[in-house]
Amino acid sequence: MIHDDEKKITVSAVYRLLIASFFTSVAFAVFFNIYPTAHIIDSIIPSIDAIVLLTVLIYYHYSPHTVMNKIIVFFIIFFILTFSPTTIYYVWMAWGNEWRFIDEYPPITGLIMAIITLSVIMLPKKYKRYMVLMWASIALPIIYYLLNHPEELQTPRGYELIGTFGPASLLLYIVFPYQKSIRRHINKVTDDLRRFELEAGRDYLTDIYNRRGLTLWLGQLKSDDQIAILLIDVDHFKNINDRHGHSIGDRVLVEVASRLRSIYFEKHTIARWGGEEFAVILVNPKANTLPFIGSMFQHTLGSLPYKSVGKVTVSVGVSKIAPHDSFLELIDQADKALYIAKNNGRNQSIIYSESLKQPYSRAS
Repeated sequence: MIHDDEKKITVSAVYRLLIASFFTSVAFAVFFNIYPTAHIIDSIIPSIDAIVLLTVLIYYHYSPHTVMNKIIVFFIIFFILTFSPTTIYYVWMAWGNEWRFIDEYPPITGLIMAIITLSVIMLPKKYKRYMVLMWASIALPIIYYLLNHPEELQTPRGYELIGTFGPASLLLYIVFPYQKSIRRHINKVTDDLRRFELEAGRDYLTDIYNRRGLTLWLGQLKSDDQIAILLIDVDHFKNINDRHGHSIGDRVLVEVASRLRSIYFEKHTIARWGGEEFAVILVNPKANTLPFIGSMFQHTLGSLPYKSVGKVTVSVGVSKIAPHDSFLELIDQADKALYIAKNNGRNQSIIYSESLKQPYSRAS
């Protein structure tokens, strides 16, 4: 479960990194084309980056979970190939006395450190070594050059470069422990929320779905799934409460729920619909077996005595079969059939028909 949560977080994080990198590249491309420098590379690289990142973003959008790891590796390699050769080019030319490095190197240090920091925070821990590689491929050539050219180091730009790629980079080692802590906290919060959601969807007494949980369960069915509904009511439950007390009545409900779990073995679920009434949702049942299924539930629930109270019977109303998005209509059908079962003497299963005066009945 935690692994799935981490994957979801990573998918979202990679998505945002790609979007942020794309718009940043677009901004740099626009800026350097409006205000070009003496080096055409400053205009060409951001434009190429923007095109590549847009292509990768579209590719990632259609299948993020399956290509996520490939995209992360690509992003790291892409980042290195974008900034490292550029940095080495300016350092190499400056070393050959073609120009002063601090005068010609483009103002991209803030962007580089921002991308590295965001990658450290947002990407999984296992990619930490690649973040170090990204930093080293860019920072080390600059630091080495400036340390060997003190006349450039001792300038405002020189101090800014050595400070950014030197002492300021140490802040990343402060971020690393917090990254793990933040992810652990996010996983815990996500896990707690899922647990609270599950608990909120279950009946506290019988530990089966309540109406809210049943609604969530229905939302997981396939679009072409069909269902039928059985509404089951414990006969004369008020008399049980009056004669034996509410605590014994609660035990009867728990035992009914327990028996419901072991009656039907095809795909279905059970829920406490309210009070002493239970709902059974059958998924893709066969129409010719539906009357017998209702009767099976009615007989099984009432065949053996219950602890403390002895004989207990139930009445069952069975709906027709329809697509699961007709749930409310099917509940209404089952409820009408149940009403007739109770009015006809209880302890029977009735399936809904168009004419409620003559429903199909299998009374015991």
